Amino acid sequence: MRDKSQEPCCLPLKEEFQRSKFSLHHDDPGAFCRSQWQKGDRNLIWLLYRWILAAFFAGGVIGSMVSTFNGGRWFIYLTDWGFSLCFYCCTYGAVLVTIYFIRPSYFAPGSWALKIYWISHYTTVVLAMLITLVFWAALYPSMPEMGAELYNLWAHAFNSVCMIFDCFMVAFPTRIMHFVYPFAAGITYGLFSLIYFWSGGVDPMGNRFIYFILDWERPGLAIGTVCGCVVLVSCFCVLVFGFYRLRISMHEFCCKKPEEIPATTAPPPLEPRHVA
Repeated sequence: MRDKSQEPCCLPLKEEFQRSKFSLHHDDPGAFCRSQWQKGDRNLIWLLYRWILAAFFAGGVIGSMVSTFNGGRWFIYLTDWGFSLCFYCCTYGAVLVTIYFIRPSYFAPGSWALKIYWISHYTTVVLAMLITLVFWAALYPSMPEMGAELYNLWAHAFNSVCMIFDCFMVAFPTRIMHFVYPFAAGITYGLFSLIYFWSGGVDPMGNRFIYFILDWERPGLAIGTVCGCVVLVSCFCVLVFGFYRLRISMHEFCCKKPEEIPATTAPPPLEPRHVA
């Protein structure tokens, strides 16, 4: 039997690039409802964690919509798309865990409810990291006064922190070939911004662009931004897979059973010798 510890570290990555990895089928439905670190099928702490995370994002989304709805323009920003996706994904996951906690046999392998969660979680994590990097690297320098605002920290920093942490808590695998879903979400937003521009839409300040780096009056800049985001999404897809492999390695290290030492048979005691 081959020793996995002797396999090249890049082998799991190489095995990901197969047509079968596009599939959303997973044989263990409970993996989507359990934590990597829990023991047994049901765990109350894991259930509470999922609902606390959902409530955290719910508070951010609802509070932001109440304070900055701007006649519906709240929905034009990628930040708010990503933050809403965090809220949706975490709430959806909490519902799945609750159902599983009540009835572990409820979900069958290949259930569409689990496939949707798998897609949304992977997409959410990748977009959260993209939003965080683009905001702090490209947008924040032009508006430093916004950096200390609670919502900006909530939507541009805590989103990634929480979702990356969640990557280390869940039990289901990550597939690089699922990159098509965050790509689809990103391209959808790019097309939306273009259609919004063509239809005469403006931001709350009256600008013809949603973000100045996505100004379609300067198509070179806008197309360059889209292409740059495509590259970043590609990198983040591989990075999320790296989180998954690191989680598995950490779990194997922390939960490794000690090797059993084979028992040795003690030699029979020597019989006393009698001197005649």
